[in-house]
Amino acid sequence: MNSKRTVFLPLAFAVLLLDQLGKLHATDNLAVGARVPLVTDVLSFTYSESAASAFGFFAQWSMAAQFIGFALVSVAATIMIIYFFGGLAPGEFGSAAGLGAILGGVVSHAIDRLRTGASIDFLHVGSQSGSGLPDFNLADVAIVLGVATLIVELLATEMAARANERPRH
Repeated sequence: MNSKRTVFLPLAFAVLLLDQLGKLHATDNLAVGARVPLVTDVLSFTYSESAASAFGFFAQWSMAAQFIGFALVSVAATIMIIYFFGGLAPGEFGSAAGLGAILGGVVSHAIDRLRTGASIDFLHVGSQSGSGLPDFNLADVAIVLGVATLIVELLATEMAARANERPRH
């Protein structure tokens, strides 16, 4: 079974499952703002919630408008991911993996918004006092790595195509 499908849905499901399990563990075992060191003063398990989205989009909107906005963005993103996946050649595993990771992250974020009205974060990089990166979750990581994978795949494909177009002396 040498197909793009062998990575797309399994990776999307794995991201969704692991992210939701991490969020469940954080909400069941930590108070909001608590941090438990995982790797000295580098990585902590935490629990925080954010009603705003990345870059503060929708922050000034009412809760009902935020819900509708996030739902529309999630549905649009899911449709685009499935559309792009359909256009991949059967052997494009890298792009299929990138799209699967993004899909898992998008769906997990949508579940958070439906269930709690906020994004639940459970990882923190930096000191226990709070300095460092903003809190995040596995869905965030999957989306970023998925986009990075797509960029690398695009650049590699473009570079190979250009190399084949160059005249050979």
